[in-house]
Amino acid sequence: MPEAKIYPKLGEGTPDLLSIVIPNWNGKKFLAGCLDSLAKQTYTPIELIIVDNGSHDGSVEFLQENYKHVKLARFEKNTGFSFAVNRGIQESTGELVSLLNNDTIVDPNWAAELVRAMREHPEISSAGCKMLAYDDHTMLDGAGDGYRRGGLPGRIGHRERDTGRFDIPRYILGACGGAALYRRSLFDDIGFFDDDYFAYLEDVDFGLRAQSAGHKCYYVPTSIVYHLGCGTTGSGYSPLVVRLSAQNNINTIVKNIPAPLLWRFLPEIFYWQLYYLAVVMVRSGQLGSWLQGFYGAAKLFPMMYEKRLQIEQKRKVSLAYLEQIIFESEVDLKESKNRLNMQALGIAPPVPVSRPSASLNAQSSATEVSSTNQQNPQPVGASPSKGK
Repeated sequence: MPEAKIYPKLGEGTPDLLSIVIPNWNGKKFLAGCLDSLAKQTYTPIELIIVDNGSHDGSVEFLQENYKHVKLARFEKNTGFSFAVNRGIQESTGELVSLLNNDTIVDPNWAAELVRAMREHPEISSAGCKMLAYDDHTMLDGAGDGYRRGGLPGRIGHRERDTGRFDIPRYILGACGGAALYRRSLFDDIGFFDDDYFAYLEDVDFGLRAQSAGHKCYYVPTSIVYHLGCGTTGSGYSPLVVRLSAQNNINTIVKNIPAPLLWRFLPEIFYWQLYYLAVVMVRSGQLGSWLQGFYGAAKLFPMMYEKRLQIEQKRKVSLAYLEQIIFESEVDLKESKNRLNMQALGIAPPVPVSRPSASLNAQSSATEVSSTNQQNPQPVGASPSKGK
């Protein structure tokens, strides 16, 4: 694994230019579908950057021969998702930067709709799209990243039928890194993706850091991408996935949950981490990989604690706000799971009912600086929090 590095400031990018960063590792079989769909985008101008992570399947030669307009950055070995996309972001020159997985095909209006949302909502710093299954366009791959108080992430709506429930734009905790749009200035404010994550949960960590620093994320259902999922790394319960997921579950808690909330979340943390272990054992029996991940998190704890201090120094939102957006995200995941169970039983899910949202209604609290001990407006439904 390469050493973590400190990235210089990006500065202002070229106005209106959208830079799309695509990491690739032995993904030659996906590249034509992805790049050809990008060639049909209704939005211009677009800059394409592919970061190849030491592929040995002919990906580089294929790109050099067939897609000469693509800017190609190369590593000799697999550096992981975070390190690769950070290289791509550094190579980018647009004022807007998108991350896109290679195992995707995008709708012609995918980019245009994301950019439109950025223009119409100057208060947001990132945006996510509706992700549908690559092989079944009636099934959702996800409608934004979710996160539980117990530190277990998930994709909202994953594997649900696309019945129109997720056709309403809204604020979300964070966008899936497989298809997301960011303002260039966001990276200058909170930093890049964490190199120490290698892969998995790096987008959840980034979303939490952004929210803590007062940056909102918006879900844009009219922006559509078709995603295979695990097209490069294989099964969601392979040894690699289990090890990195277990490790980064802990890393994300250590880095992003302030002490008062950490103590409050402890019962959920124990429950959900043990729940993940149970699921791993039932579905794959990968106890050794889970233990390796837990050990890896222990080794990284001093470094993650230092990052925690830096994140806390940049925090601009109240504890109540941070708690509420995590809680709302957890509710989203719980309701999605309930609908999946009903779907499996052939029962129609209930008609969606809108509920108050901290992200929607507490916009002023997202930029509060609490070091002056100001009284922050409480997000709707939030319990009072002490301290910052």
